[in-house]
Amino acid sequence: MKKELLKKEETEEVVCPRCEKEVIRDSIICPFCGFGILAWLEGEIDENGRSTK
Repeated sequence: MKKELLKKEETEEVVCPRCEKEVIRDSIICPFCGFGILAWLEGEIDENGRSTK
């Protein structure tokens, strides 16, 4: 299966701070609520969606 071929860090999941559902770490946005997962992980926005810069 393709899933078995993926590296562990590619399949790691994080909990979305807005809807509290698990999403794949590499997601750009949360598929459930639209929160910017990638921007949050990179520190560009906080858990409330406000800009940190």
